[in-house]
Formats: sequence, structure tokens, C-alpha cells
Amino acid sequence: MAGLVLDLVLPERCAACGACADGLCTRCRRAAADLCLPAGAPVRIAPSVIAVAAYRYEGVIARAIRSVKRPGRHAAAAHLGALLWAQLEPVVAAGASWPRTWIPSTASRRRQRGADIPHLLAGDDAVALLRRVRQGGDQTGLDAVRRRALPPGDFQPGHGVPPQVVLVDDVRTTGATARAAAMALQSAGAERVLVVTLAAVT
Repeated sequence: MAGLVLDLVLPERCAACGACADGLCTRCRRAAADLCLPAGAPVRIAPSVIAVAAYRYEGVIARAIRSVKRPGRHAAAAHLGALLWAQLEPVVAAGASWPRTWIPSTASRRRQRGADIPHLLAGDDAVALLRRVRQGGDQTGLDAVRRRALPPGDFQPGHGVPPQVVLVDDVRTTGATARAAAMALQSAGAERVLVVTLAAVT
């Protein structure tokens, strides 16, 4: 609750550098352009599950994602979501009509951060199709080998999972969390899942 109040009181700030701006300032947008992944750099992370990302998880993009996870800075996530969809529009065109959902946090992590950042990135039309019953380990500061050793967390699907789904998250590191979430959707009837993230570790 405190984070939501701060969002209303504090001025809009660039999520990467703190300058007065919506989402990213002009300078940080230019820097972000150098981090764009060609055609979303698609990878197959499981049967019938393709993952794409807009940017490499470096520089201004990494700083912006870390920033919006702090209470009081959630408003910028919606602007980052607009950047995400604008950047990946040609890539996700085939799945443009698919329902969007997001990889949720546990209730305790949501309370800690004040919001579910992937939900904000997914947009107002996104529908809740998953519930997270256990949070995987914190991956901040870990190298790829140690990240892969962490459990991804457990997900339970809701009712009415459609045959095709766009699954949104903020960052894809090893792909283990996205894979676990996608497989939960598949267990409830999804035939194809497109994982879309703002950034990916490359």
C-alpha cells in the first residue's frame, strides 16, 4: 500500500537514471536502443514454448528493471511495457490475438515489492492464469551456473487456460522459471506458449 501511495505522490522519474521522465528519458532510450535483441532472439525453451526478449539485460535496461521493483517506482513499469510491445511488435504479430498472462510472484514477494511487475508489463488486458505457490531462489548477483541450480518455483494454473498464450515476465535468465510456468499452462490445456520478456541474459 505504501508503494502505491508513493507512486501517486512522487514525480515520474526515468527508471534508469532518475531524471524527470516517463519510463525512460531520451538519453536512456538512446542507450537502450544499443541493447535491442534482433527479432527478439527467439529460443525454444520447451516443447511448443518459444521465448523472445526485447533487450539484453545490461546497462540502462538492467537498472530500469531493478528500479521498478522498488516500492514507489512502479508507475514506470507501464511505460517499460509500452517499450516492450513496441520493440517486439513485428515479432509477436502472429500471437497478437492470443491472451496475455504473466508470471506471478508469491503473495509475500508482491507485498515486499508493492506490485507484480510482470503484470504491469503485460498491460491492463492481461488475464491471471497462474498462481505461484512457491518462490524460486533470488537470482540477483548469481552467475549462470548457480542460477540454473536454483529451483524455479511452483505454479498452479487456473481454469479456462486457452490453447495459445503469451506469457510475460520482466527478465529471462536461464529460462527455468518461464519453462516451469509454461508447463503449468500446458498441463491445463495450452498447446502453444510464447514467453515475452523485457530483457534476457545473453
